[in-house]
Amino acid sequence: MAKVERNLTNLEAAILAEIEHFGPQTAFQVRSSFAASLSLEWKGSAGAVYPAVARLSKDGLILSSEPMGGRKARTLSLTRSGRAILTKWAMDAGAAISVGVDPFRMRASLWAKLPRSEQRLLLLDLERELQRSVAELEACLASVDSVEAVRINLSLHVQLTRLAQVRLWKQQGVV
Repeated sequence: MAKVERNLTNLEAAILAEIEHFGPQTAFQVRSSFAASLSLEWKGSAGAVYPAVARLSKDGLILSSEPMGGRKARTLSLTRSGRAILTKWAMDAGAAISVGVDPFRMRASLWAKLPRSEQRLLLLDLERELQRSVAELEACLASVDSVEAVRINLSLHVQLTRLAQVRLWKQQGVV
C-alpha cells in the first residue's frame, strides 16, 4: 500500500512526471531523459535516480514489470496512488512558486562586489551566454511536444528576463 501522505522530493516528482508524460519506461530511460535536460542543475545521476525509483516502487507509487525476453531492465509505470500523489504535488501552489535553486540569483550579490572592470567583462559574458541559451531554447521549441513546450517556454521567459536585467546593468554601468 502506498504511503500517499508523504511528500515527494522534486526528484521523485520528476521521475513520476516523466513516466506520466512518456508512458512506461525503464529507470535508465528516465535517467537518460534527465541527462539530456537543458538545465545544468537537473541531470539526475544514476546514484540519485535508481534509489528514488526503488523508494517509489516500495511505496507503491510505481509498478515495476518483470523483465521479458531476456531483458534485464524493468519497465516502470504509475500506479493509481502514484498518479494521485503526483497530482497533489503538482497542485501545491506554495511550493510551485518557490524561487528554488537559482544560480543566477545566488551569484548576483557577489557580482555587485566585483571591481567595475570585472563587472563589465562579466556582463559581456553573461549577455553572450544568455543569447546562446535563448537561441538554443527557441530552436528546441520546434521539435518538442506540447508538454515540453510549456517547460521550454518557461525557461525561455526566465532567460529573456535575465538578459533584460544584464542589459540594464550594462546600460547603468554597474551590477
